[in-house]
Parts: sequence; structure tokens; C-alpha cells
Amino acid sequence: METKCITCGKEMKISDEGKQWRSCYFCKKPVCFDDLHYIGIWREGLYDRFIEVVPICKNCKPKKIG
Repeated sequence: METKCITCGKEMKISDEGKQWRSCYFCKKPVCFDDLHYIGIWREGLYDRFIEVVPICKNCKPKKIG
């Protein structure tokens, strides 16, 4: 079975998740590695706060302020 990249429409196999594509953290849609972006989000740990880096698509990328 195949799926398409939300940004460019490239055909990808579902079995290749993590090898050729990943799902967007926010919208959960597939994004190929060519169009993938990453952002850091704050997480609360047991003892401290830390930054987790998550994959996002172009549509969910936050706008730059300023």
C-alpha cells in the first residue's frame, strides 16, 4: 500500500516509514524527508523541563515573529 507526501505529492510505501518519510507531529500526515522540518518543543520531565525535537510539515511550521 502507498501514501503521498502532503507537501510535494511524492508516492511512498507505508512500510518505508522512518526510512523515507515520517508523520508530522501536529497533523499526523506523511511527509517525505525532502520536505521535513524539525522544531523543538518544551516538555515537562519528572525533575526538569527539556526540549524535544519533533518532525513537522511545511503547513504546520510556525510563522516567524518579528
